[in-house]
Amino acid sequence: MKLFTAAFLAVVSPLAACSVSVDEDHRDSTADVRIFTPVGQVLVRTGGEPDTGLAVYPGSTRLRKHREAEAADVMVGNSAFGVKVAAANFESDASPEVILSYYRNALEAHGSVVECRGNIDFRRSGLVCRQRLFSRTTQLAVGTEEKHRLVSVKRRGTGSEYSVVYVQTRG
Repeated sequence: MKLFTAAFLAVVSPLAACSVSVDEDHRDSTADVRIFTPVGQVLVRTGGEPDTGLAVYPGSTRLRKHREAEAADVMVGNSAFGVKVAAANFESDASPEVILSYYRNALEAHGSVVECRGNIDFRRSGLVCRQRLFSRTTQLAVGTEEKHRLVSVKRRGTGSEYSVVYVQTRG
């Protein structure tokens, strides 16, 4: 019985030390969620200006897809490891070619740009394009497995729909 009690306390005690905070503002569609546990934390901010390190193409507007937020900053981790993701969705009257040219130039400040019609894998050896023959999306990427930026662009009517993402990992 003592062993069961000790095991139960070992599992339940960390949960009692958790704290959750949610701040939501319906006027500007933003939300902040903070979860702190003994083993790490999760921080989520939606609707604000995510820190992707890239400027928004002039004249673009935020795009909400289905029920997801137009933009989000997410951080998960502790002192030993972590992941930060900043992402935003936009639409523009500009063609995909114009959007791609704008971001190709912006990304060059961060390193060698990989362009891919398909998906890009981020590996220790570098960025790898997995071409998809009939992909409607073109992706631009720069960086390493631990720290990279990605822009994904596709046609939307006579304009474009695109996403800008920044990912940083540690540990």
